[in-house]
Amino acid sequence: MGETAAVALPLSKTWVKTHTNLSADALGFNYRVTWYLLYCGLWGGFIHFNSGYDVGVAGGLFTKKSFLTRFYPDFKGSSDSPYCQYTSFDLALYSAMLYFTMVPGAFLCGYLIRYYGRISAYHACAWLNIIGVIVQITAKDSNILLLGRSICGLGEGFGFFVFNLYQSEIAPAQLRGKFVGSVIIWSASGVTLGQLTNFLVKQREDGWQIAIAIIIVPSALITINALFMTDTPISLLMRGKKEAARKSLQKCRGVVDVDAELRSLELSFTNRTSTNDAFKLLFSKKKYWPGVIINVAVYTLLNWTGNMAIVYYGPQIFSLLGMGSSVALWNATLVGGAKILGVFIGMYFMDTKLTRRSLLQIGGIGQAVFLIGTAVLFATSVDDVKGAQVSKGIAAAILVMIIMYEIVFVGFQCAPSLGLAAEMVPIEVRPATFPIVSIFYFSQSVALSISFTYQLCAMLWGAFLFMASFALLLFAWGRWFQPETHHIPIERVPTVLKAHPVWRHFYPPEDVEQAERELEGTATPSPPISKAVSEELKGSSSSDGEGAAAPAPAL
Repeated sequence: MGETAAVALPLSKTWVKTHTNLSADALGFNYRVTWYLLYCGLWGGFIHFNSGYDVGVAGGLFTKKSFLTRFYPDFKGSSDSPYCQYTSFDLALYSAMLYFTMVPGAFLCGYLIRYYGRISAYHACAWLNIIGVIVQITAKDSNILLLGRSICGLGEGFGFFVFNLYQSEIAPAQLRGKFVGSVIIWSASGVTLGQLTNFLVKQREDGWQIAIAIIIVPSALITINALFMTDTPISLLMRGKKEAARKSLQKCRGVVDVDAELRSLELSFTNRTSTNDAFKLLFSKKKYWPGVIINVAVYTLLNWTGNMAIVYYGPQIFSLLGMGSSVALWNATLVGGAKILGVFIGMYFMDTKLTRRSLLQIGGIGQAVFLIGTAVLFATSVDDVKGAQVSKGIAAAILVMIIMYEIVFVGFQCAPSLGLAAEMVPIEVRPATFPIVSIFYFSQSVALSISFTYQLCAMLWGAFLFMASFALLLFAWGRWFQPETHHIPIERVPTVLKAHPVWRHFYPPEDVEQAERELEGTATPSPPISKAVSEELKGSSSSDGEGAAAPAPAL
C-alpha cells in the first residue's frame, strides 16, 4: 500500500484543459495510500448506505398488501390507465417525508460538527436512523409511520451533510474525486439490497417490517467503526488542536512531511467566518456567487435527469408493463445491481483516465440516448388502456435501456458531481452557501418524489423525454459552464474559477489577471484567503456555525 502519488495526466489524455501548475503534486502535497486512509474512506462513505437502502425499500413497500392494508386501506389504485395505477398523494407523501426533515437535520449537523467534530455527526445519524426505524415498525397508523420516517429524515440530514465534507477533507487532493465518488458504491449497494429485500420478503405478512428494520444493522456498524476513525485535519485545526491535526494528516497521508499541506490548511482556515459574516459576504460580493450557482445547477441536474424517480418507482414502472409484482421487484433489483457496476466504471475513469468535465459530458449524452430509447419503446408498445401488457421482448428491451441509463448516471454524472459540489465554495462563505443549496436541493427532491407519479400519469411516455431534456442540459453544462478541478487542492479552486471564460466576469480584473498568471506558472500562487477578505472580516467572530459542500443526492 505504499504507492506514491500519480502525476497529473498529460493534456492530450484528459479531453479538457487541466491546471498542472496548481496541482497538489506541484505544491508539494505528499501522500502514500495506507490501510488506515482506506479504512477511514471506507467507513466515511458507508453512511450513504442508509440513504440508498431507504430509497430501494420505499418504492417496494407500495406493492405490499399488508403495508397498504395497515396504513393506507383506502388506496385502490387507478383502473383507467397503466400509467396512473400508483397515483396517490398519500403514498407520495411517505416518499417525500424523508426530505422534509433533512433540511433541519443538516442545519443541526452544522452546529454539532463545529463544536464536536465530524465524527459526532456519524453517531447522530446512526442513532436517529435506529430510533426512526423502531418508530416505523411499531406504528399503528399512518401518522406514527410518518413520524418515524421524519426522524429518519433528520438522521439522513446529518449523514448528507457530513459524508461529503469528511471524504473531501480526509482524502489527498490527488484522490479526492475517487474518495468522494466512492460513496456511491455504498449508496448503490444500499439500493440493491433494499430492492432485493423487497423481493425476498414479498410473501411474508411482516415483510414490510423486516424490510424497514434491516437498516438498524448498518447504523450499528457506523456507530462502532466511527470510534476508530480520525477526525479531519481542518476540523481539528478549527477547534484549536494543531498537533492533533498534524498527527491526523500524517496518519491519513502516510508520510511524516506534511508541512506544506498543513500550512495551506492553516491559511485557508485562519480567516473563516461566522454564519452572519458569511451571508454578508455572499450577498454583497458577487465573486462568491459562482460557487452557489454551480452547486444549484449540479444538484438540479442530479434530481431532474430522473434517477431518483426511476429508483423510487422502479417496481411501479415495471408493473405497468403488465409484469407481476414479483417480476417487477426482481427487475428493479437488477437495476440496483447495475448501479454498482456503474460505480466501478466511474471510479476507474475518475481522477486517472478522464477529468470531471469529460465525465459530465459523456454522462449527459449517454443518459439522453437511453431515456429517449425508453420513451420510444413505451410510446410504441404500451397502450394507455386498462390491463395493457407488452411482449417479453419489449419488456426485456425496456429493462436493458433502464439498466444502461443507471450505469451511465452513476458512473458519469453522480460520481463527478459529488466531487464538484464539494470543491466549488470558498471556505469563507461555506456557512451561508450550504443552507441555500441544501434548501434548494431538498425542496426539489420533495417536489420530484411527490410529482413523478402524477407526471407519469399526465405525460405518459413523455415523462422520459422530459428527463432526457435535462440530460442534454447536463452535457451543455459540462461543456461550457463547469470549471475543471482535476487534481486541484480545494483551497486553490477559486483560482480556477477566476480564469474560467464564464465565471471570470464575477471577479475584479486584477484577480482574473493574477489567476491567469498563476495557471500559466508565471506567478507565485497567492494565499487561499486574500488579504482583502481578512480586512473585510477584521474583528468578526468565527464561532457561529460552519458550512460545507452541499449534500449528495439520494440514489
